[in-house]
Amino acid sequence: MTRNAPQAKSRLEEAASGVTVPGPVRRAWTGVPPDVAAGQIWRARWNRHVQLVAIIGADHRITALPLSLDPDYADATTTCISAEANPLGVPVTAWAGLATTLPAVVLDRFAGQLDHDTAAALAAGQTAAGADPSAPEQVRMYRALLEDAMEELSAARWYEDGSGELSRTMQRAGLEVREVADLLGTTPQKALAIWRGRMPLALEEAKRLAPVMGASAEELLTRNPVPPPDLVGCLDNPRRLHQILAYAAKRGIDAPTAYRDLAYQTWALAARQTGGKATNWDLRLDTIFAADSDEQ
Repeated sequence: MTRNAPQAKSRLEEAASGVTVPGPVRRAWTGVPPDVAAGQIWRARWNRHVQLVAIIGADHRITALPLSLDPDYADATTTCISAEANPLGVPVTAWAGLATTLPAVVLDRFAGQLDHDTAAALAAGQTAAGADPSAPEQVRMYRALLEDAMEELSAARWYEDGSGELSRTMQRAGLEVREVADLLGTTPQKALAIWRGRMPLALEEAKRLAPVMGASAEELLTRNPVPPPDLVGCLDNPRRLHQILAYAAKRGIDAPTAYRDLAYQTWALAARQTGGKATNWDLRLDTIFAADSDEQ
C-alpha cells in the first residue's frame, strides 16, 4: 500500500491543481464560516491529515463523507456529484461507505453548499459498505487511504481524558497553594488553578509533585481535570479557528497546545470571577482574545 499510495495521492493533487476555484467558493473559504449543517462541504484538517468532506448530519453529532476530485478513483460504493450540484464547479466523488463522525474542531475551511436534492440523497444513502472487491487494486488502496484519514480526523482531540480528582488528591495530601507554586516553580495564579482543579499537570510537573503526593506521575496525570463540555464546544467552533491559529503563531506553539492553553486560562478566569454561576464561555474567550490582540 505504501509503495503505490503516493501515485494515487499525486493524481488527486494533479486533478486539484487544474481546478479554477469559483468566486463563491473563494468567498466562502475566506469568510466567516456558518454553523455546521447537513449539505455543506468543508475542508477537514488535523495535524498532517487534510480531507475534503461533505456534511450529511449535524443535529446531535457531525457525520461526514470524504470527497475526492479524481473520477478515476471510484468504485461501486461511491456517488458521483455533478459539477452543477456542488459549489466547486467540477464533478466530485462521494465515498458513501466511509461515513464518519467528526469533531467540529477539524472543520477548518467552509467551501460551500451542495444543492438540496444531492444533500438529501447523500444523507439518505449512507451505508456501511466495505471496499468493492471488484475495484482495481489502486482504487482499493486509495479508499484505504481515505478511510485512514477519516479515522484519524474522527479521533482528533486537543485535551486528554482525566478523572478530575487531582484537586482532591492534593488536598488529601495536605498540599497548599504556596507549596504547589514552590514545587513547580510557577506563579501563585497558576498554582491556584492547578490546586482548584482548573488546570492540568504536564508530565514534568507531575514528576515534581509525585514524591510528596504518594502517587506516581502517571497516576497523577490520570486524575487531571477535563475542561467543561460547553467550553470545549465553544473552542471547537470553526469560527474560533483563525483566532486560535493567530494565538498559536504569536507564541510559536502548535494548535493543540494553543487550544489547551486557552481552555485552562478561560476556565481559571471563570472560576475566579463567577464562582458557581453559569458561565458565558464565549464572552470569556472574547475577553482573552481581545486582551491578546491589544498586546500586539
